[in-house]
Amino acid sequence: MFGFENPNIKRYLSRKKLSTDEKIAEFAAQLSPFLPDNTADYVATFLIENVVHFTVSKKRKTKLGDYRHPYNGKPHRISVNGDLNPYSFLITTLHEMAHLTTYEKYGNRVKPHGVHWKTEFKSIADPILNKVALPIDVAMALNNYLRNAKASSCSDDKLYRVLKRYDKNKGITLEELEIGDLFKLHGKIFVKGKKLRTRFECVEDATNKKYRVLGLAEVDKIESN
Repeated sequence: MFGFENPNIKRYLSRKKLSTDEKIAEFAAQLSPFLPDNTADYVATFLIENVVHFTVSKKRKTKLGDYRHPYNGKPHRISVNGDLNPYSFLITTLHEMAHLTTYEKYGNRVKPHGVHWKTEFKSIADPILNKVALPIDVAMALNNYLRNAKASSCSDDKLYRVLKRYDKNKGITLEELEIGDLFKLHGKIFVKGKKLRTRFECVEDATNKKYRVLGLAEVDKIESN
């Protein structure tokens, strides 16, 4: 895990005296390996203007990104998993940026993924959709997603499928397994069950508890003896 310290934060300024344009250029250069072409300046400008500590995180099983509001003198903080493909990284970053602007406007008075956040997310994503030449499938899927954005891009089956096309290392997904196959997910062993729309009803082998698992979830298949 490593962080990109926003050049507007005082301790950074004590080391380097840069113009605003220079700060954006330097920050964008650090971000560009993780983002699609022609998007790093937009993201860097937002993070600098809002004094955000941005962290590229190692892969996390439970989330793709995270936003934390300022407290005890700490600035806004956003973290995004560094193993994501550029389009997933961008959309996750925009998602967390929308949490920031929602908090700035409404504090904790509104739902985390309610109508106010959805409005902010669309407002933040629109400049990217209008000015950046994203692949047609990504642009269309993102446009459709923004009509009723959910808590995670993983929750939108169509968007998630499109974004998965751009993953370099593609693992086995649950939907590729047969009913009754054993698989490991998050350190636990499950038996694949019947399909429920975009999810499958799976039973944890050790406890017989039932869980609904996304069909596109990457799993480790366990070969039966």
